[in-house]
Amino acid sequence: KNGTLILERKIKSFNEEKLKKTIEKEAYKEDTKLNSEQERIKNGIEVSNKRHFLIRGVTGSGKTEIYIQLIKRALENGKGSIFLVPEISLTPQMVKRFKKEFGEEVAILHSRLSNIERAKEWYSIYTGDKRVVLGVRSAIFAPVKNLEYIIVDEEHENSYKQDSTPRYNAKYVAIKKAELENAKVVLGSATPSIESYYYAKKGIFQLFEIDHRYKDAKLPEIEIVDMKEEKDSFFSEKLLEEIRGALLRKEQIILLLNRKGYSTLVQCQECGHMEECEHCSIKLNYYASNNSLKCNYCGISKRFLGHCSKCGSKNISFSGRGVERVEEELRKRFPVNIIRVDGDVSKEKNFYENMYNDFLGGKYDIMIGTQMISRGLHFPNVTLVGVINADTIMSIPDFRSGERTYQMITQVAGRAGRGEKKGKVIIQTYQPENYIIEKIQENSYINFYEKEIEKREILFYPPFSKIINIGISSNEENGLEEYCHLVFKEIEHEKVELYGPMKSLVYKVKGRYRCNIFIKGDRREINEYKIFLENKLKKIENKKYRIVVDVDPINLI
Repeated sequence: KNGTLILERKIKSFNEEKLKKTIEKEAYKEDTKLNSEQERIKNGIEVSNKRHFLIRGVTGSGKTEIYIQLIKRALENGKGSIFLVPEISLTPQMVKRFKKEFGEEVAILHSRLSNIERAKEWYSIYTGDKRVVLGVRSAIFAPVKNLEYIIVDEEHENSYKQDSTPRYNAKYVAIKKAELENAKVVLGSATPSIESYYYAKKGIFQLFEIDHRYKDAKLPEIEIVDMKEEKDSFFSEKLLEEIRGALLRKEQIILLLNRKGYSTLVQCQECGHMEECEHCSIKLNYYASNNSLKCNYCGISKRFLGHCSKCGSKNISFSGRGVERVEEELRKRFPVNIIRVDGDVSKEKNFYENMYNDFLGGKYDIMIGTQMISRGLHFPNVTLVGVINADTIMSIPDFRSGERTYQMITQVAGRAGRGEKKGKVIIQTYQPENYIIEKIQENSYINFYEKEIEKREILFYPPFSKIINIGISSNEENGLEEYCHLVFKEIEHEKVELYGPMKSLVYKVKGRYRCNIFIKGDRREINEYKIFLENKLKKIENKKYRIVVDVDPINLI
């Protein structure tokens, strides 16, 4: 009798699981209602003879709904799709949505999977059991059967470029893969890269634009605070006032500071010594959460003993505030539930999933974090976004620093007011007159683009040129400069511009001294030059020196 009952339970459980999977598998047939603008874009992509598309839609405009409908139609026609997100922090949100829409058809690929989990997902894609792939940049190589769409969400993000060998940009791989497999590429962003928008304006990509939010939700009001006039270097009076108001209304808050750790500079007040990495020419960051000094380049970490490592004095100053320090100051002022999100607290396997669900469920009142919280997260109860220091990226000596500042702040501002409640954004800066800050407040990507593209054309930077960065490094500093000059002389060519050799901004990383040669030319000339360059570098190869050629580099530091 007991055996019969156990068997009946097993059969019932099996049938329930089978029914659940059937329902999940059929879920993509239940259409989400698109508005007329979304429907126009979806239909335009489906019927177009073009292969490359760019959707520029303001934050909260419903771009994801368009992507999902495209994938649904592809599935109904027996076709597959790849959906790329730039950051693993976005995966839990998208997994929840994609599982709801597509059930067991979805394969998830990201770096937090175990080897067994990854192998299972790849096998299910290879056999055709799963025809929708959701993942970060490496997911672009998934062997999806009958590929119809490759969708690159937040296409402007630098994390699509892999800076270690093999170097590739998932966005450009997507374009090539689409050509090889007769598929379509859909790029989407509220703040497209300057290059992508330029190609769209030139007709290379088919452009679709959405300038208002889904269901006519209002874009957040943006207010700029000049920190030169504030007494408190952490929080302006205006930001504190808005935080109090939001908490009293039981609304949630997101605060952005793109600096990890507690302090970016630890200095002895007696002898002046600053704690520096032994392997990199960079100062160590102090992390109060585990009382350690850490290098953000090589990752080396050591316990902070509370005194100067040179003279032993305990008279230590901590300057250059990081996100941990701001969290500490915030807790002094507001006795509420606060969660910090940065690269150091997010190493646990299920951190992002727990963070997303907990904040969405109201467990925390305030989220404070680095740039990873600026991307694509949807929390309907967030009505206030504060940018603690808008100047941290603008000071980086890189021709893309203005673009990155605009993108990051605009994206995090877009987390406010995504539900029915009105949103507000407070941007703290010491440069309120800077044109980037002005364009952010205007909420005008077009005006920013026009200003930026004018500068790029004058200076002959991408998209008007293509660039190559040659990195030369060695464990020994002696002889490096001479070898770099030899390389420079050998690879000179009248059709391209060469600059350098010059020391890298961070000269020593992981025990290797680094120099760069920067090359610039138009597309045709650079493509011809690459063959010449490859042959020349083979002839002057020296095992003492490592040469890395990075075409279309993102990181020039």
